[in-house]
Amino acid sequence: MKIIYAVCSWGLGHATRSLPVIRKLIKENNEVTIVSNGRSLELLKKELGRELKYFGIPDYPMLLSENSRQFMAKSVVYWPSFIARMESGLQKLQKILEKRKYDRIISDARYDMYSRKIPSFFISHQIRIMNPLRIQMFERGSEIFNLFFFKRFCGAIVPDYKEDNLSGDLSHNLKKIDENKLHYVGVLSDFKKKNTKKDIDYLVSISGPEPQRTMLEEKLLPQVDDLKGKIIITLGKTENMDKFNRKNIETYSFLPKDKREDFLNRAKLVISRSGYSTILDLAVIKTKALMTPTPGQIEQEYLGQYHNRKGTFYSVNQNSIDLKRDVEIAKKTTGVNRKCDVDKSVENIMNIVTSVEKSPFI
Repeated sequence: MKIIYAVCSWGLGHATRSLPVIRKLIKENNEVTIVSNGRSLELLKKELGRELKYFGIPDYPMLLSENSRQFMAKSVVYWPSFIARMESGLQKLQKILEKRKYDRIISDARYDMYSRKIPSFFISHQIRIMNPLRIQMFERGSEIFNLFFFKRFCGAIVPDYKEDNLSGDLSHNLKKIDENKLHYVGVLSDFKKKNTKKDIDYLVSISGPEPQRTMLEEKLLPQVDDLKGKIIITLGKTENMDKFNRKNIETYSFLPKDKREDFLNRAKLVISRSGYSTILDLAVIKTKALMTPTPGQIEQEYLGQYHNRKGTFYSVNQNSIDLKRDVEIAKKTTGVNRKCDVDKSVENIMNIVTSVEKSPFI
């Protein structure tokens, strides 16, 4: 089959969790065309090779705010921009489809990548879109919003488990969407757990959209000297492959998959954003973590609070993080204990994509 695989470019998480699915599609002799943007597109090119076809199509902007009042104010002007970018993305996709025949479209959180003439599939863990005040009317409205778009897709795929889940209310306890019509396929991660010695005391992963990525870097790097032991820092800059050494600290601009997988398996504690894709990686590797949500990114803030309550990871906001203090609390968490089988999750997606041809939401 000829498949378009579209990836949201909000941070690198959507790209990394898409890699095992894309690799499986390629291994089974499907012809894959990639659509993404920015650093996510560059990461996919680095990991998958330049021989694939790539299209850089900007997706809609992320809605970020520093407080609840600002969130409500920004929401008013956000949605016209969202719709305009949606229409632009759809038009650019249509031009691609006019030049070549495709059999399937798979979209990881890209609402603008679908066709009514081609079986299209949507991957998301954010079936309910949170707001900072958890106003139920707005959250139910977000489910209706998703339901409106799900009718354009043959399947809505959730990278989580129906029971003993990792995403909480983001994709469970829904009010307007029938969860039995969603495909809960299990975790997606490009990493595998290995039986290696835990000889890295701290793996500091700096990531997220700008300018918050840089702000986190400026916040954490001066505090790293307060930590004892072997420390690895990765800056999430896909445009560079630089490495810097200083005493017990190694700093990398960007890590390729094999190196990051090795470091994750060797790390005793990970310090990172509370992005869902990061949580999936940690669930597979079975590593504890200290997390700090991207300020104003409601999803990450909720996930941090959710896993704080569960005791799986420890999360603290960016402005108040104190590495020397907070790592000691994070070490007392449990991590994710449940079994996570990525190969099975990918196989579940393959079965859905090859067999489903009509939306259950129509």
